Amino acid sequence: MTLDITIVLVALPAIAQDLQLSLSGGQWVINAYSLAFASLLLSAGSISDIIGRRTIFLVGHLLFLAASIACILSSSEAMLIAARAVQGAGGALVFGTSIPLLSDSFRAHESRERTRAIAILMGASAAASALGPLVGGFLVEYGAWEWIFIINIPIGIFTIIATLIFVPDLHRAGLLEDDNAQELPPLDIGTVFIAAAMLFSLNYGIISGAERGWTDGFVLLSFSAAILLFVLMTGIQLSKGNRAMIDMRLFAIPSFSAVTFAAFAARMFSFGMMPFLVLWLSGHVGLSALEIGYVSTAMAGPIVIFAAVGLKLGNYIRLGFVQAIGMIIVAIGLGLGLLIQPDSSWQALIPAYVVIGMGTGVMLPHLMDLAVSVVPRGRTGTASGIANTALPLGTSFGVAVYGAYLSDSIRNALGEVPHIPAEISAALATAAEAGQFTVIERFSAELAHTALEAFVDGLHGIFIIAAVLAIVGAIACAIFIRDTHTHEH
Repeated sequence: MTLDITIVLVALPAIAQDLQLSLSGGQWVINAYSLAFASLLLSAGSISDIIGRRTIFLVGHLLFLAASIACILSSSEAMLIAARAVQGAGGALVFGTSIPLLSDSFRAHESRERTRAIAILMGASAAASALGPLVGGFLVEYGAWEWIFIINIPIGIFTIIATLIFVPDLHRAGLLEDDNAQELPPLDIGTVFIAAAMLFSLNYGIISGAERGWTDGFVLLSFSAAILLFVLMTGIQLSKGNRAMIDMRLFAIPSFSAVTFAAFAARMFSFGMMPFLVLWLSGHVGLSALEIGYVSTAMAGPIVIFAAVGLKLGNYIRLGFVQAIGMIIVAIGLGLGLLIQPDSSWQALIPAYVVIGMGTGVMLPHLMDLAVSVVPRGRTGTASGIANTALPLGTSFGVAVYGAYLSDSIRNALGEVPHIPAEISAALATAAEAGQFTVIERFSAELAHTALEAFVDGLHGIFIIAAVLAIVGAIACAIFIRDTHTHEH
């Protein structure tokens, strides 16, 4: 499911040409999925705590399959965006229940086996996201853009059949066998909608802020709505105590709060910056979609390899220190991103990608296991939903913040060029933001070089911001995360 967040990146040009997408339409083909995914992920875990993991897992797959077929048949911008939103909703139901479903398969004393299983799942998920551009580039290069959605159909059908045959719904049985289990709260439809609306408003404000401006009335309204809905949801849930569907008291557990922040930061300093690196690789370096995919393997490979290293480290040192080590390695990799210069080739990005992949591989295996191991067994779905929601939120927040920074860098640089009318400067800046340096070069080679320098300066700023975030995350993990596998309220 996380593959579909990144696989569309390199297919966008082909989709835009076929469906005549507008610039904003192309952005929403990506954002509609991540918005729906993040908005429903929190509620998916909570609902699975009540209805059952396997049921929600299967419903999510059916929804995802139906939406994939709708994407294939889309003949307009609006239809494709709507189908992508439904696809994101189905993906949230699947991803939000996969870790709790896996966690329920192990008994309380089987923490090491559970850790290994969840680490494999998280490593596969991270590798799938990192390999998205490669898979998308291959399918577009040798087929058509529809193939990035067709590939979901056989995989989905196989998963549904395998789940029905081999995966029992152990959730309720596990609760009944646990003497310390809490009584299940009732299904709270109101909370589901409030949580989804809150996260949708927050995501929409973050994504639109970079495009419309942070002081735009609609953006401010979105943030205000998110805050009000959060206050409302928090008040309602706290008033219900043990009957709360989304237990906000989980954030009183320092380890859980730190893990949630680490998940948010991990996506912000990795996939949050990916769209801008793709623009640089395609617009300046001139790589094809498939070639960009090949470059992405420099990050995906180390993620898979160093996941095993992260697992081994967990046997010798505190998991909080493992997370901190991973983030420090990521910070070093981000620093290597400063090697990129206006005249650099794609090889300049490889050291950064490799080291970032190494650090990400070290930290990812333990993120979700920590999230579900420090809370009561009956609340693992809620804990998983909260921690997993932090991942796409980190991506969205990264795209918005980095995009705003890059846009300011380019517009300020072009705005300082003398004797250029404001409207022409703005048009050139828009082209530069899209990585269309060849278009600017037709107008003026000197302006194209200025725009490219500003773009690279913006990338440097993005790498620095992300590195600082990684260092802050490392400190938080080292201080607050404790290796606790049971917790009582």
